[in-house]
Amino acid sequence: MKYNTGKREQILSFLSENSHRSFELCEIALAITHDGHGTSTVYRIVSELLSEGKVRRLSDGKTRHCTYQYIGSEECHSHLHLKCRDCGKLIHLDEEISHEFCDSVLSIGGFTLESGCMLFGKCESCTVKNESLSNPISKNLV
Repeated sequence: MKYNTGKREQILSFLSENSHRSFELCEIALAITHDGHGTSTVYRIVSELLSEGKVRRLSDGKTRHCTYQYIGSEECHSHLHLKCRDCGKLIHLDEEISHEFCDSVLSIGGFTLESGCMLFGKCESCTVKNESLSNPISKNLV
């Protein structure tokens, strides 16, 4: 049985209040300590939460870089996810859409996707923000 220490409660609270995105360990440590110290304690607690199924580890599949997201008791292995590379927002796709997508991929050439697969891109907010930065309104509209 795990004890609910102050740090554990802080981490759970922070992650559950921000469950729409994932965080690096150093971001979690900074959020709960405000000075970034205690990363080893955060790592230990997050590892415990991971083994308990309250948190999941996300990877981009290319590097060893991982982020962590609160899932509570939610089952995330039965559907796909969209993750914004800019802001980290995570979108859970409906199971029916996930199954249709996986079936389509399978029919293309027998390629199968892992359960809980992550698709990377940009969310609507970041796309709009990036478009407005790259297309500034001309001030010379005379």
